[in-house]
Amino acid sequence: MSFENLRFRHALWILLALTALLYLPGTGTLPLMDRDEPRFAHATVEMMDRGEWIIPYFNEEYRFDKPPLTYWWMRLHYHLLGVNELSARLHSVLSVWLVGCVIWCMGRRLYSAKAGWIGAFAWLTSFQALVHGRLCVADMPMILCVALSMWALIELLAPKDRVERNRFGRWFWILWVSLGFGFLAKGPIAWFVPGLSLLLWRWALWRKPLPWSRLQWRLGPLITLAMVAAWGIPALIMTNGEFWRIGMGEHVVDRGTAALNGRVIVPGYYVVAAFISLMPWIAWLPQIWSKIRREWNRESAFLVAWFLAPQIIFFLYATQLPHYTMPGFAAFFLLLGSLLSEERKLGWFGRCYFTLVLVLVSLPMAGLTMILLPSLPVELLLLLTPVSGLLFMLGLLAWNYADNPSARWTINLVLTPFVIAMMIGLIGGGIRRIHPVVAMQSVIKGSKEQGEAVAWQFTEPSLVFYGERPFKMLSKIKQVEDRMRKGRTDIIVCERREWTLNHAIQQWRKGEAQTTDKDFSADVDSLSALATQYDAHDFTGFNLARASWVEIRVWKHKAEALR
Repeated sequence: MSFENLRFRHALWILLALTALLYLPGTGTLPLMDRDEPRFAHATVEMMDRGEWIIPYFNEEYRFDKPPLTYWWMRLHYHLLGVNELSARLHSVLSVWLVGCVIWCMGRRLYSAKAGWIGAFAWLTSFQALVHGRLCVADMPMILCVALSMWALIELLAPKDRVERNRFGRWFWILWVSLGFGFLAKGPIAWFVPGLSLLLWRWALWRKPLPWSRLQWRLGPLITLAMVAAWGIPALIMTNGEFWRIGMGEHVVDRGTAALNGRVIVPGYYVVAAFISLMPWIAWLPQIWSKIRREWNRESAFLVAWFLAPQIIFFLYATQLPHYTMPGFAAFFLLLGSLLSEERKLGWFGRCYFTLVLVLVSLPMAGLTMILLPSLPVELLLLLTPVSGLLFMLGLLAWNYADNPSARWTINLVLTPFVIAMMIGLIGGGIRRIHPVVAMQSVIKGSKEQGEAVAWQFTEPSLVFYGERPFKMLSKIKQVEDRMRKGRTDIIVCERREWTLNHAIQQWRKGEAQTTDKDFSADVDSLSALATQYDAHDFTGFNLARASWVEIRVWKHKAEALR
């Protein structure tokens, strides 16, 4: 079946199968990473336990970081599949598939069905999509809403054939409803990207009049604001305005003026990040630019404005994270699809890019392994192989597309995603085997009815999700001693030692002997004299949130239950 004759429903099923192949392996075995994933995952559990739909809670406290759409979506999956890593992340998997469907539909509308298919395939196999498309966070639902709103804008303002006779037709509703859901997913960024894109398109790039009346400016924003207000007003009333002050003030405004967690602001960060996030398809950037210049029209101006909008928004934003500009990635893949539907030739820039990537993958991995071999755990060393393999296969996928005849490309189209999926599955399983909280889950798992659970030094949010109970995070060793003397605490988690990769590299550069970054072993070992009512359990593992190897001691009360 040719690309042009591929029916709509067939294309969606093919994209769904490809998404399942690339995104389901490892998604259910990979432990919740960083600090946001367990917070999102367990906040949904706490909302369900409370029968709450408006205010998210985590560890029995308000969680104001994000609006509630992601929690609502996750809640549906929890009801269907139970509380686990896969159901916690399934909203991102479905979102990345639906974004691929939007790219396919827009590509077919703007260029050709083949261009849409190539753009969707490239999106699904891009590095940042493969990462964020399997994370339990709010980004992918927001990116989906932005893509839908941009699709509606091009249909309303630059119709290809005819305008819908009904001025309140489907594109009107898709535009304003997707803007409403976009805010409910991750706040005002879902409005800023389409808004700035329109300004760039009209006054900087295309500079021709647009039929603004087709957007129905009088009624449309009221629909969007009504959707937000239906949740936002009760949330503000219930929290006495704290949701706005913290959710918008601290997590949006303050992050723009001060870098999160003391990160260093790097000029040109997102330009460099794009060469990793859009890997391997960024290799065709010069050819895309040449094609845009040769065939400049309102559609290409629209896509360029869409891609640039997040880059401009976050250019001066103090907190820099590589996924922040992802709302504009769909535009890049649409432009890529239009190019590769006509030619596959990979220019000198692309060949240099792939050569550089292979060098950056192989040499640093080998060098880092040799440098840190004396102190790096074998389990962590084994993870470097599938990580390197994943990056290598992504490069091979794009290189084969550029240089192979059609028949060989068809084989690679089928085989390479299978290998990529296998690498991702190995990464997920490998990380699970060395995750300290997963290892201690059988010990810490319980409920708040069984008694208090506390943690000192090792205070990761994953304790709450995998322990299925609230944890009180202590700041002083004396607080631990007091609880041991009273013997009324069910679980006590203490970090003995921590070894970070950055610390080891710094010691190697200074020629110093390898030591741990933090050592609390003397304090923790001194507690053994007080732990007469507790059984001690020791665990070691790799803490993903800090990229560090940790040694942890867990004391569990000998009584089966504490009331």
